[in-house]
Amino acid sequence: MITGLSPSGARIRGDDYQHLFTWWQALRAVIGASDIIKIGIEDPSAKNADDVTVYMKNGVREYYQAKSSVDARDPVGIMWLMKPSRSGGSSIIQRFYNLWEGEQDGHKPKIILVTNRLPLAGDILSMRDGRDCTIVRHLRSAQPRSKTGSIRRELAKHLGVTESKAVQFFHDFQLWFGITDNLLTDSVRDRMHMAGLRYDEEAIARGVAIVHDWVTGGKREIITAELHQVVEPLKQPDDPPKASILVQAIDRDTIPEAATVVLDWLCLFPGNEPRVRRQASDPTLWNNRFRPELRQAARELRSQGHTHILVKGYMRLSTWFTAGVELGKMAGFEVSSFQGLAAWSSVGNVPSIGIKHTTTTLGFGKDLAVGIALAMDPSADVLTYLRDQRIDVGEYVCISPTSGANNQTIGNAAEARGWAYSVRDSVRRLVLKYEPGQIHLFLAGPHGAILLLGHLWDRMPHTQLYEDLNSPKGYAPSYLIPR
Repeated sequence: MITGLSPSGARIRGDDYQHLFTWWQALRAVIGASDIIKIGIEDPSAKNADDVTVYMKNGVREYYQAKSSVDARDPVGIMWLMKPSRSGGSSIIQRFYNLWEGEQDGHKPKIILVTNRLPLAGDILSMRDGRDCTIVRHLRSAQPRSKTGSIRRELAKHLGVTESKAVQFFHDFQLWFGITDNLLTDSVRDRMHMAGLRYDEEAIARGVAIVHDWVTGGKREIITAELHQVVEPLKQPDDPPKASILVQAIDRDTIPEAATVVLDWLCLFPGNEPRVRRQASDPTLWNNRFRPELRQAARELRSQGHTHILVKGYMRLSTWFTAGVELGKMAGFEVSSFQGLAAWSSVGNVPSIGIKHTTTTLGFGKDLAVGIALAMDPSADVLTYLRDQRIDVGEYVCISPTSGANNQTIGNAAEARGWAYSVRDSVRRLVLKYEPGQIHLFLAGPHGAILLLGHLWDRMPHTQLYEDLNSPKGYAPSYLIPR
């Protein structure tokens, strides 16, 4: 049996990918106080990177070329960028350089290659910086006789320029690898939610269809005012625009540029993959760097006039909780995060959710330990840890839904809100009963619910959070939330 896409099928798939990416950029122009004045589609002035052109108020242009491979499993290296076209013409990197060098208005453009393919292991492209998506730091710092220094010379020769000029170009040349259809769709969903639009599959398909109509109708430029008109039918009543904060603690987001504020702590969590990144390299980082940066992010968002915040990223539960604390309801914020395909927001009705307590007396001191048992019951591991470490705790209380702790207990945003309010009020009553000097908080639940609980966490004693180490060591302290 013959499998795979025909040439025409591959072209259709590539068009769909480009149209989805164009819609993603169009959404960027309608979120908040955007600096975008218009979007170009298959822009004739872009020539060698004509899929999407973004025109900024300060005169800078961003040129995007979106390339979707039929088989994204085939990785690419620097030689792929230097390979001549099928007709023997200029290579990809030569065409991009000519576009970059040809700008004569005093503003060098940003040129971005977007692809669903991954970089070749060991190739210089695999050294791309996860913060700015360039390889310029490696090219700039390489010693002349090193492997990277040799590549720098080869690139300069290929472009017909000095090594210094080549490095300047690579400062403005970004490589977005691994942007699959699914990842791009998820990011479109985020942006539609941030814009206060419907974000279901039908709405996303409608956005792609709008771009298709622009392209087939020969429309090459759309100003921002027109983009606002285009999205009007997709708006959700009483759903205001949102800013976003992205926290990259145990992994990096493929498209960090989509966020309003980005925090990058990946290098501070040892481990070669997300599942083993559980402890910070230095225990003092939790309260001396991570929490202050979350607080500063909240201040920055507020200074820009944002109070409705989408929280995104790759982080453990104590960071989700602390992000909720710093973006607290009493501070005037509202928060949301995507749990699967649905946004769990702090805004909306609050149903009554039944919870129950299971109390264990330890007698080590006057503090109170609380286990949040939502996805599962952590009590066995928590009690072992508290006893082994002889934490200054008198009582341990496990709080769980009356139906029990499992992944299906909370099914939607409203139930998550109801659960968060019930737990918050329950802990307040426990504080009145036991009068602890400090709460020791252990979390087990979906991140969307934990964010909402942190968002409501006020009028509490000092609260010490813990990270689950998934090892015989049990837990380790993380954030200390002051009274």
